[in-house]
Amino acid sequence: MRLILSATATALATLPSAVSAQSPPAADAVLERLQALESKVAALEARNAELEAQAAAATDRIKIVETNTAKAVQAGAAPTFSDPAGQFTFHPRGTLELDYAAYDERAGGYRYNDGTDIRRARFGFDGTFLKQFKYRIEAEYVKNSVNLLDAYIQYAPGAAWLLTVGQHKAPYGLEPNTSDSYNTFLERGMANVAFGAVGAERRVGVSLGYASRNLTATVGLFGGGEAIQRDAGTPGETRGINGRVTWEPIAAPGRLLHVGASGFRVSHFAGNAIANLGDRPNSRVDGGRLIALSIPGGPQAGARAATYYGAEGAAVYGAFSVQGEYNRLSIDRFGADPTIDVDGFYVFGSVFLTGESRAFRNGTVDRLKPRANFDPARGTWGAVELAVRYDQLDLTDFGFSPLRRKAHTLTGAANWYLNPNLKLMINYIRFTGENSPLAFTGATAKGDIVATRLHLDF
Repeated sequence: MRLILSATATALATLPSAVSAQSPPAADAVLERLQALESKVAALEARNAELEAQAAAATDRIKIVETNTAKAVQAGAAPTFSDPAGQFTFHPRGTLELDYAAYDERAGGYRYNDGTDIRRARFGFDGTFLKQFKYRIEAEYVKNSVNLLDAYIQYAPGAAWLLTVGQHKAPYGLEPNTSDSYNTFLERGMANVAFGAVGAERRVGVSLGYASRNLTATVGLFGGGEAIQRDAGTPGETRGINGRVTWEPIAAPGRLLHVGASGFRVSHFAGNAIANLGDRPNSRVDGGRLIALSIPGGPQAGARAATYYGAEGAAVYGAFSVQGEYNRLSIDRFGADPTIDVDGFYVFGSVFLTGESRAFRNGTVDRLKPRANFDPARGTWGAVELAVRYDQLDLTDFGFSPLRRKAHTLTGAANWYLNPNLKLMINYIRFTGENSPLAFTGATAKGDIVATRLHLDF
């Protein structure tokens, strides 16, 4: 019995040591399994976070694609098409103007032709590529003839700068550099038309423009228009430099003060002649020129060069506005022949009966947007503008000719803007031309015109 108790005591005495000898391996195994599980959980959490980030990025990309896809075709008078990234855009553009004019000749003997006319029919396209570059190609149908109007590429090296290469408008005056779609009267002032044909309008060249909120400046080097035919028997191309600067110390919605100046110097006239310097009486349905001056060409005769300078101004106060330009052209001739100096100007005022204000942008007149478009179902009728203009072109230079050649018109206008792209224009024009080509006896031509235009552009 004592032996059994002794053996049992010995066994109990050795049990803790046995347990203590076996415990560490079991604990380490559990710890290792726990650490392995923690590592797997951490890895799963990291993978989950990675997947969530990828899902968020994919969602953002989907949103961007959806947004760009929605912008790929932007609605408007004409849609603008774009690739999803917005790197390239394409926009069709066009203008259609349908005119009717009725004439009443009061003196001079010229028989006018009343009737209809497609004043302008233009179609083309413009857009951007690689965001920094712009382009435009547009053709014009006038009097059963089609000509290339604009064909140029533009590069914007900075937000305020624009480099243009190709056929485009040369810097020259407020009305000429404003889109024909935005001018208040059917036709521009007579001096702008006559002098622009000498050294401005659209020509092939290169120009650099700067535009800030209050200041614009453009200078360019130009040749002739793209339609000029050349061969071994024809003279070389005209050469010119044009510049224009504008300043708007007040430029706010409904309030504006605009001043500007422009000029050009052009030489190497084809045939050394300037033929038919002049214009029609603010209407194009009948082609009779109210005033004209021709400088015959030939060897060492005619025009050698011409210099133009002009001043412009405009002011807007709510629905009221005024605008005017003065133009002067000096024509240098060969040898001892004296310089011919001619000038012209216009001034007009307008008011919107419906409360709109004329808008300007980058030194030119911008599109008029009615407060409410024409929609009889909603009781809205668009915008209505009344305007009156005095316009004068004086081609008198007694050193060149003993005859006084002077024309002036007084025009009343009513414009109905059905929406930003469609308008109906009515002009009543009273004109007078001294020693006008319209007066067969060389006396004074007088008359009245009622002219209308339905205009659409997009």
